[in-house]
Amino acid sequence: MSELRIFVAVLEQRSFHKAAVAVHLTQPAVTKAIAGLEETLGVRLFERHANGAEPTVPAPSLAARVAGIFEELHRAAKHLHALSASANGCLRVGTVPMPAVPFLPIATGQLTHAHPNAFVFVVEARETELVDRLRSRDIDMAILSLSLFEPDADLEVTPLFEERLCVIAGKDHPLAARDQLDWLELLEEHWGMPPADCDFFEHVLRTFKRLGVPLPRLTVESFSINVQFCMVLHGGMLSFGMRSQIVFSPNKELLVRLPVLCSLRPGR
Repeated sequence: MSELRIFVAVLEQRSFHKAAVAVHLTQPAVTKAIAGLEETLGVRLFERHANGAEPTVPAPSLAARVAGIFEELHRAAKHLHALSASANGCLRVGTVPMPAVPFLPIATGQLTHAHPNAFVFVVEARETELVDRLRSRDIDMAILSLSLFEPDADLEVTPLFEERLCVIAGKDHPLAARDQLDWLELLEEHWGMPPADCDFFEHVLRTFKRLGVPLPRLTVESFSINVQFCMVLHGGMLSFGMRSQIVFSPNKELLVRLPVLCSLRPGR
């Protein structure tokens, strides 16, 4: 870690001598640290000349990664400080965006009411990342959709509620008041959808392949549920969602679940 701090100092000062002064070391110690880091990485980081040290092409890339390492250490220190101040321990919860509101806050409120000194750490990520974190014991539990992956035997699973894919629109959308809709009517609408490498999109793709109907055209792509909802509420677009988004969303009175997917049958 000291080698990385010395690297940052040399990069900022553009001089081994000035970097040594900044980190309160001798210049030979700075030179040795940079040489050791270069040997470890297998690349040259600085070109020394009479006026100082010029970073090579790999140096800025390393600097960006070092900044990320220091930021992660800062977050870890804050997290450990919070843990040490908690007499009743810590619960680390992972969640995907969809079911996070509001029953996670309600459950967390009940927990902290019963255990005032408890500390709850919440991380929001995709299903695959949450499963990896569970297996590495980085989190204690995760709230995610079982329809998007098949849990292995090493995971203990407790179903919370039944999920269902749906099409959502804003209450002011021209199609929101319709009692019946044909899927072909929706194909030319503007849609906000998750990216193709997202587990939720894979679920959508499998559902439509099973139903034998085409996917709508994509207008806006975003992994963020908040962005997708904003496109629905303020951009007049349609989007795919899960039943929990309608049932648990704080803006559910502004959303409408269109009567279309439930009426489709395979092969139509």
